[in-house]
Amino acid sequence: MSHPNIVTLFDRGEVDDQLWITMEYVDGTDAGALVSDGPLECDLALDLVGGAGAALDYAWRKQGITHRDVKPTNILVGVDEGRVESVKLADFGIAKAVGEATSLTSTGMTVGTMQYVSPEAIEGRDLDNRADVYSLGCTAFHLLTGRPPFDGGSLTALLSAHLTQAPPSVGSVAPHLPAGLDAVFAMALAKDPVNRFGSCGEFVSALRGVVAGPPFAHTVAAVPVVAEPKRFTRVLAITAAVLAVLLVAGIGAGVYLLRDDDKAAPVAVSTSTATVVPTVTITSTPTETTVTPVETYTPEETVDLTTAAPEPYEGMPCNYSEFGQENASGTLYCSAMDGAWRDKTHQSRPAVEQGSACSEPGARARVAGTDGLATCSADSSGGYSWQF
Repeated sequence: MSHPNIVTLFDRGEVDDQLWITMEYVDGTDAGALVSDGPLECDLALDLVGGAGAALDYAWRKQGITHRDVKPTNILVGVDEGRVESVKLADFGIAKAVGEATSLTSTGMTVGTMQYVSPEAIEGRDLDNRADVYSLGCTAFHLLTGRPPFDGGSLTALLSAHLTQAPPSVGSVAPHLPAGLDAVFAMALAKDPVNRFGSCGEFVSALRGVVAGPPFAHTVAAVPVVAEPKRFTRVLAITAAVLAVLLVAGIGAGVYLLRDDDKAAPVAVSTSTATVVPTVTITSTPTETTVTPVETYTPEETVDLTTAAPEPYEGMPCNYSEFGQENASGTLYCSAMDGAWRDKTHQSRPAVEQGSACSEPGARARVAGTDGLATCSADSSGGYSWQF
């Protein structure tokens, strides 16, 4: 992907079973470091959120990709002589294409990430760009008010808040901000993706409209509906997420961007042109859900969420308790890198050229210069060659 608000990746590879990437160096800081000293000025916060939102909309529009880890520390800020020079979104490490379910065991899903994760990601549902709208909404709330919208005393409480609680009033956290922002965040952080903004650009435009102009309207017609089956699903989702995050938090960190922490934080930024957004009325149907409290995980507790273990296949998700295990035939192993079953037969063979001849039908090997795998298969000549 090539976009002025996305950090450019140059190359990738593997050395001694360690994956590496090289990427653009951003001389400056990140939004997480900036907000650590308190809320940002509205213009600066909106510039950062606007840049990240443009990157997310581009990734979705051009490639059908969702980032899935939007948070302040992944918004890099290039600084030149005390002024913001660039805003770039980094770390697409757990990004996936449309239609793929998320997994809280994925590399990068840390406790910090959970402050910005969408309800549908917690529940392991298929995600689209509105999951990133939710995460960008949590990020914008943090930059404008100085704290994330949901910040429970425990991981269980935090995940439960994402699933069941409305975001706090902006005025209760940052009284200096316009009251009209409450309606914008109510829509961006709606529990049901259907009730959110359709793109990050729409969300950012609504934010700018409130800061610079008339209030944004968001009305709700309350029609209570009891939905008992949701209780069990969400309790399991919260419990499973707690187990996954506690393990992943202990896994060694990957390769990240080098950042110049000695640089001074920006002290001035050009004022963005404000766009007044027309009044929008949203009607939603809230669901009354009974939530059963879940005890915080301790090492003595065990949770059995499965009844039978299906025979694994390549790409099938696996959980933390299976990391490093092999299947019965010894051809697959559970990878902690991406939380899925991966072929291991290629590990005993050197890399091959795609289309070159082979003599072991069904064998696997890594394609030279890539991270893809080829299979020894019959070709049109009547022989066998390495093919994707």
